[in-house]
Formats: sequence, structure tokens, C-alpha cells
Amino acid sequence: MDPSFFKLAKEDDRLHNIAKAHFAQGNHIKALEVLEDAISKRGKDDEVPGMFHSLQGSILYHLAKRAEDSDMKFAFFLGCVEPFIQDLEIHTFAADSLFEIAKQLDSALFYKKAAKLAREAVSVLESFGGLAPADLETKDALEKIREKAELRIILSRAGKISEPPVEGSKEARETTIRSVSNDAADKRLRSHWAGMSVEGKKNFMKVSISKLRGYVERLYGEEGSKALEEVLDSARTNKKWRFWMCRTCSQRFFYAKKFRNHLEQEHGAKFKPATSKHMPQLVDEVWAGMILAGGWEPVDVVASAEMIKTRLEFVKKFVYEEGWSMDWPLAADGKRSKLLKEIKFRLVSLWEHKVLPFTTLEWMMEFPILAQFEITESLTTECGLVRTPQRICFWNCHELKRILDLLKLTKFERDDGTKLVCRAVERLCGRTRVKEKIEFDGQFSSMLLDKRLLRGEIAPFDDEGAIDVCKHDYYAKTHPQGDDIITWLLDHPMGDGSFEFPRSVRAHNLDMCVAILRAIHFTCRDLATKYEKKMERLGYYKALIDAKNSCTSEDEKRSIAPEDEGDVVYAPLLGDMCEKSNRILFVCAVRDILEEASDPTFGFDDLEACLDLIHGHQDLSDDKVLRSIDSLKVVVTNKLLLADSKILLIENSRIGLLNELTRLSEIDYRSYIRNLLKRFMGEELNEMIKMDAKAKVAAAEADLLSREKQEKEQKSGSKKKKLKNIKKTSTSTSADIEQNVETESSPPLKPVEEDCVEPEDTLSGERGRLDISVNTDNQEEVAEGDPDMQDVSGEDLLSKQMESPHVAAATRCSLALDMTLKALCKIKVLKEYLVRNRLQFADIQEGQVPYALRDFFSAFASKTIKEGMYSFLLRDVLASLEEVHSMSSDAAELLVSILEFWPCWKTPDIESCVNHVFTLEEYERMSCSKCKKNPNYPEQSSYGVVVAADSIRDLKCAFGKMKLEDILNLIRMEYTMLCDVKTEGCGKANLVHHVISRCPPIFTIVLIWEKNETEMEIHETRKALDWEIDISRLYEGLEPNTKYRLVSMVGCGEEEEYLCLSFKKTRWVSYRHEALAKKAVGDRKNMVRFCEEMKIRPEILFYEAVTE
Repeated sequence: MDPSFFKLAKEDDRLHNIAKAHFAQGNHIKALEVLEDAISKRGKDDEVPGMFHSLQGSILYHLAKRAEDSDMKFAFFLGCVEPFIQDLEIHTFAADSLFEIAKQLDSALFYKKAAKLAREAVSVLESFGGLAPADLETKDALEKIREKAELRIILSRAGKISEPPVEGSKEARETTIRSVSNDAADKRLRSHWAGMSVEGKKNFMKVSISKLRGYVERLYGEEGSKALEEVLDSARTNKKWRFWMCRTCSQRFFYAKKFRNHLEQEHGAKFKPATSKHMPQLVDEVWAGMILAGGWEPVDVVASAEMIKTRLEFVKKFVYEEGWSMDWPLAADGKRSKLLKEIKFRLVSLWEHKVLPFTTLEWMMEFPILAQFEITESLTTECGLVRTPQRICFWNCHELKRILDLLKLTKFERDDGTKLVCRAVERLCGRTRVKEKIEFDGQFSSMLLDKRLLRGEIAPFDDEGAIDVCKHDYYAKTHPQGDDIITWLLDHPMGDGSFEFPRSVRAHNLDMCVAILRAIHFTCRDLATKYEKKMERLGYYKALIDAKNSCTSEDEKRSIAPEDEGDVVYAPLLGDMCEKSNRILFVCAVRDILEEASDPTFGFDDLEACLDLIHGHQDLSDDKVLRSIDSLKVVVTNKLLLADSKILLIENSRIGLLNELTRLSEIDYRSYIRNLLKRFMGEELNEMIKMDAKAKVAAAEADLLSREKQEKEQKSGSKKKKLKNIKKTSTSTSADIEQNVETESSPPLKPVEEDCVEPEDTLSGERGRLDISVNTDNQEEVAEGDPDMQDVSGEDLLSKQMESPHVAAATRCSLALDMTLKALCKIKVLKEYLVRNRLQFADIQEGQVPYALRDFFSAFASKTIKEGMYSFLLRDVLASLEEVHSMSSDAAELLVSILEFWPCWKTPDIESCVNHVFTLEEYERMSCSKCKKNPNYPEQSSYGVVVAADSIRDLKCAFGKMKLEDILNLIRMEYTMLCDVKTEGCGKANLVHHVISRCPPIFTIVLIWEKNETEMEIHETRKALDWEIDISRLYEGLEPNTKYRLVSMVGCGEEEEYLCLSFKKTRWVSYRHEALAKKAVGDRKNMVRFCEEMKIRPEILFYEAVTE
């Protein structure tokens, strides 16, 4: 044997072991790279070892089982079928994959494929005789798959795809997040940008390539330098950012058509029959235009035949426009007209779905017309009735119905799940689409960022990716506006890291590319099967023609033979021909003819037995033989026509998958280096800020030394003056400036643990979780207001705010507390809980605050609050709160104060009211994407979420119809946690998953306002709030569609006047600062109008769980 064979086999084993080791270590991308390299090194006609197919199928099967996204799961299952089939030893996994696909699609097509594959595999196993235990287990598994699939075929809704809804998967939500944070770093960058000169801003947009090279080398070393040079060389040489990379052989293409041709020619992405003669062709646009243009009205056949016979020259002059002539006489035949309209509709629909083969049209054109009037086809041709769909309008109802019945059997679409693959690709491609153009200067020394970033005019996606080399000043006519460039810098798309510099671009979506290519191969296998069946039927049809011709020849012999010679009967004649023929299909056709079969059959077990069967029908009359031949010809013709449309259907799926693979194989280097550029430019801008800050510090220190020197000179010149310690107002200048320069980072929705150690983990009016733990250190004194102010009118209250700052603060605090308590009391579930447990409240409480709260809510639950009593209870609560807690006029902080002390108000017999109604028990889960560690964090308690109003407003304006819960999710996704190095972590920042163990009856959202918003900004914020939210989109561990509905709200209107709005029965009611006054607002529309008129800023939103 050739020594090279053993050498190749040894190399195959080595590569297989390497790929297997990568897969075992969890690096499926590297394993697939090794396998694709090994496959691409072989010629197109060289056989690939089965172990490569087996391992590749196993990897894709593993990915399918692990995938959370249903579309991704389907694509991987579809991709692993072909490798498993090519490795003849593992039909079990192939059948199982097909069964999983069938379940997901509810598809009879794939159930049949799974059952067929399982049957074939069982048949092969049984042919081996005695089976080992492992083979018996395989056989049992295959039998179960077959039984389940056959049962599902009976019960399934054949042909109907039950596509799963588009999931708001984590991957989909992690694509791009617009940075709207208002932390110190953000404000510092924006402040510095606002102070920069126009020329300075333009120069900042020019990225020095030499500096970028140094930055990359420092961060990523040699690997990063090579990756950057690869990007720059490609851009310099090709003047394009975009190209297509073949994931199998790593070739690059700059035109999609060439890339598709490469896949078809080199990697088997197209079915290539031995001859293309019998491959169906789609009806072209010329014929489609004629089908669409016609009126499809029935022609009066009798009048037309008479015109041809008597006025042929006149008929020959008929004018045809787009295949139709208006000169033919029409018939008033409603049935034919209806059938023709249905035929047109079917033809148009089939063509639009690209499943109308030309053979179907040719078959329709072959129908003879006017033959019953002794008008030959040559005459009809002379009259222009050739290659025109108007011929169909001459046919009678019987012929039209036959055509329509055939067209109705043709499917428009194939339930093969191609749409699911398209959806998966759309999701993956959405991560890397780019809006920004990046150009180069004439010397290729600088990258020039899109000038539109300076104007805040980021347009739609730039899918062309062409590069302009600018020999002039690119930013000459650009006038910087706003600070959207800062938003762009802080906007870091959060993907899965597979397309992050400096990782190999080939690894990007490699697994899905391999899966789709193997799915195309599987589709080509289907095409080959259909084509083989068509060729078999063509052979059968030819056998029927031969049989008919033999009978016709016998008729001619009979006409010239002497009368005394006996006629040869058709049946024995055909039987004798079978004895002499070696054509299996001819024998099958004759058998079916003589048995008067309704459908063709192919093959037989024993030729002798088949011939005996044929000779047993020697007495069949000639008429029956001819009728049987004609009947079978009609059946086989219909099957051939349907086979062509099925082949086109499968070809459409192949083309669709090939198009998706082309999309997925596209690489845009801008997306590859985008985050790198943002980090680099961000550091450059921060460095500019630091340098500027140092300059200010130096100037401040110089000024300070100068003043100290002057004062010293003045003191030394006057001996009579007494020495004093002088307070220096400028001594803190340096520290303050350095503090401003210091980088800060706090996420918009900051989680807070109950046992907080870090001071920034407590609620201090900033964005964060509305937490149970409130910092009470360093409390400030707040002057108490006049107790009698609660009983005066609202106008007097507001006017007295101007008397003194202390009185105004106390008054506003009283109003805020009033509305917050009212909002709580109007929550139905809270009210019912209080009423139900009012007799079990403890009489002995520690401290005055719980006592005051108990008196207030006990009176409320007992319905004993009368006119004049409300002011006393409110004043008592306010006074007691002020004694132990630094009071604020902010409604959100008052709410926290109330809930903070409320847990004291409980008994051993009943659960704390706050725990029962408001408290979320939450824990955070983080899985490190780098070192795979999963640290456990203790469970925490909170009352809801706190968020900046402008963050919600900005995201709503940016994303349009996005729901409130999705906006909150986007804001919270900016919060990351470091993998703790103290517990052997890697220090990488990772996204945090929020899980809650139970749903409280009330979910609270607090909005933090800047207090200087315009009317339009307040209006836009209100528009972003939803009446109903689904908190299963915010927290894991909940059933889908866990809905909460807005039931109560505290807002602040004009002149800082607080109001309460609550939903009661079927309408909204507003409550003002008068003790018991209320006003009916009406339905939702009226409530929105009321808020517009009163210019209300919502501050506290109470959502109640929706019960079914």
C-alpha cells in the first residue's frame, strides 16, 4: 500500500486528537478551526475521514443542547445532521437531531425524515445478526425515535410551522447600549468637551496611527500589533472596511457574488447533477409579465373557430400586447371565468414565491385547443396562439379544473425552518453593524472619525464601508455642535466577545457559519434525493411511451396484415418485450399497466416472479391496456410537474441559507476596532483633562504662595500689629481640583446590600436601589414648621414658603409627607392587609417613630380619621420623624424613612407589613466570561428601583417604542461587577444577573429629577412611563409575563406643590394638600391630560401585581 496513505492517516489522527482536546477543554471555536483546516486541505473529491464528521457533529450537537436562544438552537441542530449522516456510525444522533427540529417546528416533514433515518439505521443494525450490548442500546434508542416520530406524524398539523416568538434574549439585549449615565466621569468629559476650542475638537477626531500602535502594543503586545497591522494593511490596500471571509479556508473576498461562487464551487454549497438538462428552471420575467398583464377572460371557442375558418386573414392580423389580444370574442361563462381567475392567482403566487417551473407552463401550453372544430395546431400557430397564456382561456371547464387541481397541490413554502436561521443570523449581524464612517488622511498617518459625530447627526447604518483618502481638511466645513461625541465614546456595545480586538476575526461567528454550511450540505442532499426520484419517474414515463408506441406499431401492422392472420394482443406483446428487455423500469411499467395500477411502483424483489405476474394478465383487453397507459401517463406527468416545484422549493431554501451564510461571513473592520478606538480616545481625552487640571492646580498654588508672601511682608512691616491665625479660603483649591479629576464610576441602578460597609452603597439621593438601609450619620437639623399650617389653605401654605428658608423647608416637607402617606393609603393591597390585621398591632413599641406611624395607620385601618384629626396625625408623624432622622422635602427620601421604621411595627404572629407588601428579596449572580467562576453573593432586600428621570427620557427618545422595563434593564446593564481577585478571580468586569425569590404585591419605582427640567423634558419623561410593566424582564427566577399595573403615584407640580394620584375602581382620583380633599380625574386619558395641565413630575410610582 502507498506509504503516503499511512502518513496521511497519521496526520488525520493527530489533528483529530488536537480538535478533540480543544473541545474537551471547552474551546469549541478552536476545535472547529482545526477541523475546518483539516477539511479544507483536502481536495474537493477527496474523502473526509468519518471521525472529522463525527467530532464536528458532536460539537454542533453540544452547542444546540446548550443554546438558550431557540433560533440558535434550531440552527445548530440543523447543522449537525449532515456530519452525523456522513459518519455512517452515528445515525442515532442524526435521527435525534431531526426529531428535535421536528418538535420545534411541529413539522411533519422532519418527523418523516427522523422516522425514515431511524428505520434505515435499525435495518442496517439488524443485518449484522448478533448485536453487542452497546448496539442493542443504539437500536432501542432508534426504535423509540421512530415510534415517537410516527406518532407525531399522525397527530401533528402537517405543513404548519409553529415558529417560536422572537425572544428578548440576553444576546439580543446585549448588542448596543447608549450611555446616558450622569456619573462624575460622564459630566467631567462633557464639561471639558464644552470648554474645548473648535479647532481642538476637530483635532481630537484625528486618531494618530502611531499613537494607536503604541497604545495597542502596551495593552496587547505582539498579538495586538499584528492584528492592528492586518487591519491597516487591508484598509490601505483595498480601500474598504468590509470583506467576506470563508471560515473553512480563510480566503477573503471583497464582493459578495464572488464569495457565494467560491462557496458553491469549492465547498459544496450547490447541488451539481451529472447533467443540468433535467433541472427545473423558474419561469422568467417575460412570461411572468404576460401572466400578470392578462385579463384572463374566457374566449368564445365556437365564434373563434368560425372566425378562423371563414376569416383567417383577418384573424392573422390580430394585435398581441404582452401576449394578449383584445380581438378574440369573449364568452359569458361564469364558471370558466372563476376558474381562470383562480388559475391566474395561483400562477402569480407561485411565481412570486419562486416555485413556478417552466415545465408546468410548457405542459399547459401543450394542451390542444379548437381540435374538436377540426382546426389544426398549425392554424392556431398562424393565428398567434403560440407561447401565450391566452391559450388557457380557450379551454373548457374540465381542462381548467385539471390544471387548477394540479396548481393547488403545489406548496408555496417549505416548512424547513429557514426563517428561524434567518432570524438567528439577523440577531448576530445586528451586533456588528456600523453607522460611523472612518476615513484616512493622504499620508495614512491618521484615521479621521466621521464628521457627523461632531454635529450629532449619526445617520443610518453604513453598509458599504468604503474608505476615502482625504487630501484636504476633512473637517473644514464642519461646525461642532453639542456633546454627542462623548455619548459615542461611552457607548460600548456588549456582545459575547467573539469579535473583540485583537481576537482572530475568523473566530467571529465561526460556529454558526459551520452550522449553516452543513445545513446547506443537508439541503443539497435533499435536492439530490428529489432529483434522483425525478429521473426515476422520467425513466418510467419513457417506458410508458415505449409501451404505447409498441401498441401503435401493432395497430399499423394489423391494418396491412392479411385478414386470415390473427392479431397480436397488446398484453402478450408487452409481456414478450419484458422477457427481452433488461430495463427494470420498463418491466415495472408493464406490470403496472397490466395490473391497471392507479400509481406507479418502482422495483421488485424477484424478476422471475414479476414476469410470471405479467404473463398472468395475458387476457387483458387492448382497450383496457391503452386506458391504463393513458391513466398512468397522467399520474406520472403530474408527479413530474410537482417534483419540479419541490426541487425549486428546496433550491429556494438552499439559496436562502447561502444568503444568510454570506451575511454572517461578512467582516467589518470598523466594528472590530470600534471599541478599541473608543477606549483609546477616551484615555486621550482623560489625559487632556488631567493635564488641564494639573495646570489649574499649579496656577492655584502659585496664586496662593503669592498671597501668602504679600501677607507675610505686610505683617513684618507693622510691628505694632498683633499676630492672628488667619483662615485661608484658598487652601482647599488644590485638593478640590484633584478630586474633580479623579475618575468615578457608579452605575445608574446600583445594588445595595443590607450590611453595607462602603459609604457609597447607601441611599443618598443618588441613583441606586431604593434600599432598606439608609445612612443616618451626620444628620442635619431642620427647623420645625408651624403646626397650624396644615389647616390653612394651599395658597397660604405656598405663600408662607417665602417667609423664611426654615419655614419653607418644613412646609414643603409636610406637603411631601402628606402626599406620600396618602399614596400609600390608597394602595388596595396595603389597605386590605392593614384592615385584616388591625387588631393584632403591638401596643408596646420601641421609640416614638413607630408609635406615631402605628397611630396613623391604625386610625386609617379603623376608618376613624375624622375632619381635623388628619392634620394632628400628620403633624405627629412629621415631628417624630424629625427627632430621629434627618428630614428632607424629597418624597422619595420620606418614603424610605417611612418604610425604614415600619419593620418595627410588627408582632410575632404576623409578618412585617413592609416585608409582606413592599420588600424584594434579591440576590445577584455573576458568571465570569473569562475564568468561568460563579461567585455567590448573599441575598439582599430592597423596595424597588431608583432611576434618573433623564436616563429614562433619553433612552425613550433614542429607542422609540421601547417599554419601560426594557429601558430600566438597559440602564442597569451598565452596572458590572469585578471577578474578585481575592477569591482567585481574574478581575474582569462582568454583567450581573438579578434574581428574586418572590414577587411582592407592590413594586416601587422612584424617579430622581434635576429640578430644572423644561416642560418638554417633563412631558417626554411622562411619555416613557407605562401603565403596566413586566418585571420578569428585569429579574430572573420569575414566570414570563409577571405583570404589575400602576395604582398610585406621588408627583410634584408647579411651584413645587406635591400631589397624589390613585386608581380607585374604574377611575383616577387626585389628592391635594387639603386634609381630606379629593377630586375625580377620570380614565387614563383624563389622567394624562391632568398631569399635562398641572405639569406634574412623577416621583414615586407604585405598581400592583396583576392577578389573573
